[in-house]
Amino acid sequence: MYGYAGKILTVNLSDGKVTKEPLRGDLVENYIAGEGFGARLLWEKLKPGVDPLSPENVLVFAPGLDAGSPFPPSGKLFLNYKSPLTGFYGQNGIGGDFAPFFKYAGYDALIVEGKADKPVYIFIDDDKVEIRDATAMWGKLGGETDELIKDDIGDQRVKIIRIGPAGENLNRLSSIMADYNRAAGRGGNGAVAGSKNLKAIAVRGTGRVSYKDEGKLKEVSKESYRLSKEVGEFSGFTKYHIYPLNELYVNTLGIPVHHYQQAYWDKGAGHYTEEFVKLFTGEDDACWGCPCRVSKVLMPRKDLYRGHKVSAKVEADWAWGWNLMIEDLDELTEIFYQIAQNGVDINGSAEWAGWLAECQERGILTPGDCGGLEVRFGDAQSMLRMLQATFRREGFGDMLAEGPKIAAEKVGKGCEKYVMHVKGSPLDAEEYRGEKGFLLGVATQERGACANRNWTYSCVHMGIIPKVCGVEGRIDPLEEKGIAKWFKPFKELYAGPLNTIGGCYYFAWLGILTPDDLVEAYKAMTGHEISVAESMKVGERIINLSRAFNAREGFSRKDDTMPERFLKEPVNGGPTDGARVENFDAMLDEFYDECGFDLKTGWPTPAKLGELGLKDVADELYPRVRK
Repeated sequence: MYGYAGKILTVNLSDGKVTKEPLRGDLVENYIAGEGFGARLLWEKLKPGVDPLSPENVLVFAPGLDAGSPFPPSGKLFLNYKSPLTGFYGQNGIGGDFAPFFKYAGYDALIVEGKADKPVYIFIDDDKVEIRDATAMWGKLGGETDELIKDDIGDQRVKIIRIGPAGENLNRLSSIMADYNRAAGRGGNGAVAGSKNLKAIAVRGTGRVSYKDEGKLKEVSKESYRLSKEVGEFSGFTKYHIYPLNELYVNTLGIPVHHYQQAYWDKGAGHYTEEFVKLFTGEDDACWGCPCRVSKVLMPRKDLYRGHKVSAKVEADWAWGWNLMIEDLDELTEIFYQIAQNGVDINGSAEWAGWLAECQERGILTPGDCGGLEVRFGDAQSMLRMLQATFRREGFGDMLAEGPKIAAEKVGKGCEKYVMHVKGSPLDAEEYRGEKGFLLGVATQERGACANRNWTYSCVHMGIIPKVCGVEGRIDPLEEKGIAKWFKPFKELYAGPLNTIGGCYYFAWLGILTPDDLVEAYKAMTGHEISVAESMKVGERIINLSRAFNAREGFSRKDDTMPERFLKEPVNGGPTDGARVENFDAMLDEFYDECGFDLKTGWPTPAKLGELGLKDVADELYPRVRK
């Protein structure tokens, strides 16, 4: 089977059983790889109503088809599970180099089931798979865990993904992590691993993957590599990470400040570009096969934090820096380091601080209400204290560890309206009201709030519009009518070709990596014929399956929404000052109609599911239509 390793690995932590099965043809045909495999296997493995932190939940890992191939970059690993943060579809991607070596070890997917009776880690050593004692690693930070595992195996080159103390303590914003600061982002997958007593997975793969037409694959890859390197250097990303976006955002969309209450900060652009770059160590932390080498390593200059290295994340600068108004970049970088080492979602975790700071500033909550925790805008030290309490579940931190939405509901006092979330997942620090397609995408995202899978900025403000969107001319960022026509295929591009064949979102946003490129790479890797339209249909199938998963868990139309602030208040300051949402319900109706979702429930209709080859899914969701 060209392009594939050919096996699915299942590890049951309850009984220690390791199973290897041939890769199913229906998965290859209908879902390609990556998120496609994860979405389908998650649907099949879980019954509705399973507690996300019970042994019955599963973690499904699947690399993109291109993992470890010459096609750049090829380091993406996808993860599916039921989210303990939202109660709905859990899905993430994580870069680095774990995915290629997992595939070299001989596997296209890993399913982790059950719960170990003590801390363990899984070691995949080609055909040999072991469940090893991780008692010595339990409670350790990320970097310490890596070193202990490498020493235990006796190989400094093994590739590792792991959780930190936050995941062990079942923090619902905790993430499975790798390297300095790579995270499987939103959804609380770190807590799922922690609930299974799974500290880490290590892999050593020494095999290779065979491709149908290696000459053609090298030809396609060489051109993509050349263009990616050229654009990365031209844009400044190769030298400055994606910090050039700061100035673009300040002049076009704006960046949230004061917990989304403003869209302009006079301390922002220069401070968060020129000054931040001074913290670069000269190292990079790039994904496997990345021509741009975009990921840069930071380290605070203050002696107190010396040696605390972490990779740069511009979105985290916006979430913790601009939105919480932190001016001290050394302290901000230390926040990033503590988040990375303890293992939580770096963007979403800022909502703990933003929500508390706003509620305390408004007088809704006092430090006494919060077990003595006082959080103030601009005060990084108060936020570091809050984070440590939350990582350890100490005092009020125990409530925060349940996630901002759940914590606010428990506290009450009307502070629920000040949590900025979708489906329980905190928003990224973006000004959504100034770009209506972006707002609609985040509101309707199946896994909850997420900027990455809905980032339309390059389409709207840079004119880099994928051909599949069918748009000629400029897209008006404030226009609410007609969004669904172009946004539906835009969303399917990310769920489909990019999250199955593989590929970097940065490259797609910049127009370097197109659906045509992905399809050509797919054909060279597998020898199977596929059109761009067929690859997009895979994306539509994944979206409908993930939405059906949510429907089975109790999702309804009311869950596809945004916080009140974004639906009722205009933008305050910045380049989109005064922009507001005029008729969100009309936008949602149009999107549902375009996608084939029921207007009342938001569920995919039986007809749409049948059209996508998901009749078994329709039969489970709509038993009345069974014949």
